[in-house]
Amino acid sequence: MSTTTLDNPAIAAAMQMAYDAIRKGNLQKADLLCRQALAQDSGLGVAWQLLAVIAHRVGANDLALQYDTAARQHLSGSESVLPLPLPPRAQPTTPRYLLIKAWGFGFWADLDHVYGALLLAELTGRIPLVHWGRNSLFRGPDTVNAFECFFEPVSGLKWADLIEPEISYFPAKWNAENLSREDHQKWSGQGSRLTGLYGLERPENVVVSDFHIKLNDLMPWIPASSPLYGLDRNSLYRYLSQKYIRLRSEQVAKVDAWWQARMAGRPWLAVHVRGTDKTQEVAHLAELNAAYATRIDQILSVHPSLSIFLMTDSEQILQEYKARYGNKVAFTDCQRGKGQTGVHLEGHPGILMGEQVILDAYLATRCDFFLGNGSSNVSTGIRHLKNWRKGTFFVVGPDFLGETDLSLHEW
Repeated sequence: MSTTTLDNPAIAAAMQMAYDAIRKGNLQKADLLCRQALAQDSGLGVAWQLLAVIAHRVGANDLALQYDTAARQHLSGSESVLPLPLPPRAQPTTPRYLLIKAWGFGFWADLDHVYGALLLAELTGRIPLVHWGRNSLFRGPDTVNAFECFFEPVSGLKWADLIEPEISYFPAKWNAENLSREDHQKWSGQGSRLTGLYGLERPENVVVSDFHIKLNDLMPWIPASSPLYGLDRNSLYRYLSQKYIRLRSEQVAKVDAWWQARMAGRPWLAVHVRGTDKTQEVAHLAELNAAYATRIDQILSVHPSLSIFLMTDSEQILQEYKARYGNKVAFTDCQRGKGQTGVHLEGHPGILMGEQVILDAYLATRCDFFLGNGSSNVSTGIRHLKNWRKGTFFVVGPDFLGETDLSLHEW
C-alpha cells in the first residue's frame, strides 16, 4: 500500500511535470522525476505507469512490461498503459557503432561523459569510438581527435568506418557529410539534448552521443540479463575504467618521471582543492574548502609520516597550504588561476592543459590516501582510476555523481 499519494502536493506536482515532460518528448526529465518520487515511495503507481510509457517510447519493452506490472499492482483496478501485446524485440542491424563526441567542458567532465556513453555501448552491444573534435578545450590547432592525445583508442573502430555508404544515423540530425561538425543542434532543435536513454534500442547503425550521459541516470536501465546488473555506481565506473581508459605510453612516462624524481619512497596524502570558476558552480565552496584542514589533521594524526601532494587550480590556495604545512607540501608546476576564471578557459594551450590535469590525477593514484571535493569531476574521477583500499579515499561533501540533476533537462 502506498504511503505517499497524489494528495501530497509536492508528489502531485512532480508527477504532473513528468507527464508534461513525456508529452514534450523530454523523457530523461520525466524518468528522473519518477525515480525521485519512487525513492520516497516505491508504491507510487502513477510513477510506475509513467516509467512504463517511457520504457515503451525508447523501445525497452521488457522493462516496460515490468514497470506496467508494478503500476497495476499498486493501482487497484487499473488497466495497462501499454498497447499490448508488445512486438518482439527487433533483430539488431549490423554494424552497430557508438560515436562519443566531446562534451566540450572541463577535462574530467568530458571524461565523465565518456564513462556514461561507454556504459551505453556495453548495454547495446555497440562498438565505441571516442572522438574529441574541434569543441574540445584540450586540443592543439591541428589536432583531429584530442582524446587520443592522452588515451589509447577504446576500440579498433576508425572514423572511416562511420561514413561507409548505406550507414544510418541516430539522431536524424546526423549524416555522413556533417558527422564531424561539433555542437550541432546540441542544446536546441531536432535531436538536441538526447541522453543515453534515447539510444538504448535504436535500429540505426551509428548512434551519436554529443550530450552528457550521466552514468547514474542510465544505471536503472541496465536489464537483469546484463552482467553489469546489480553493480553499484563505483563498481561500474571502475569496470569501465579498467576496460577502456588506458593512458598513452608517453603520458605514463611523464607520470613515472615525476614520481621517481620527486615522490618515490615516501608515503603520501593526495589533496585536491578547487578554486577559480568552481566558486560560481558551488555556492558553499568556501565552507567545503574550510573543512579540509580538520580532515587533513585527522589523517596526519594517525599517519604523521605522510607528506601532502596538493592539486589545486588556485594560486591562493597553493600559498595557503604552503604557509600551513610548509615542506610537507609537494605540487606540480601547472597553470593556476588567481581569479574566478577556470584555468582551462584562460587560453592556455589545450594539450598542455590536458597533460597537466592527467599528471596530477595519475600521481594522486600512486598516493596512499586521497582527500578531495565531492562536487568535483576531478576528485570523483580519481576514485575510479584505482582500487582504493577501504579507508583511504575521502571527499568533502556528497559525491555529486550519485545526485539527480535536472538542470540539463529543463526544456
